[in-house]
Amino acid sequence: MADDKLPEPAQLPLTPDELKRHNSEWGGSLFKAPPADSYADPLTPLPLRPASPLLQKPPSPGFQPFAPTPGGPPQDQLKIEPTVLNKAAGSADEIHTAFTRPAAALEEPAQAAVAAMVGWESAKSIRTAQLNWEKQAGTVAGWLAHIAESLRAGARDYGKTNVAVHDSFADLTRRSKLDGLR
Repeated sequence: MADDKLPEPAQLPLTPDELKRHNSEWGGSLFKAPPADSYADPLTPLPLRPASPLLQKPPSPGFQPFAPTPGGPPQDQLKIEPTVLNKAAGSADEIHTAFTRPAAALEEPAQAAVAAMVGWESAKSIRTAQLNWEKQAGTVAGWLAHIAESLRAGARDYGKTNVAVHDSFADLTRRSKLDGLR
């Protein structure tokens, strides 16, 4: 390779934290991270086939599908400006650049060590370690790029959501207090 590029994977694996949250550490190689602009949980099981409404279990009493996290702020108070998300995305890009160049620069010294030790078992070990380093560093670089794009997608979605809510109310007409009186 001998440049400042790392081989980023085509599809990122899930983080260990995400696998642990779902008690799915066993499936680390099976589950892949969703695209940067997706809000889907990659570990939500899909139903095998639609069940009859009569066979579906009703939600438990007090179930709130979008309830705020206990101890966290109420949902209507959580507001993040798109400029903050874009700034965070820029920071993730800076970290990506600062990490990628030094991480990729280890290839030349490793190749020089392998060339100096031709025929030794250590040469194969150094080459294997260097390939594993490149693969793992490439995954880190891929995650940094994924995080930056996710932050940018979130910033774009704030604008789309605000416009969509505004447009959804545009078709409504205000009722007159005289409606229904005769």
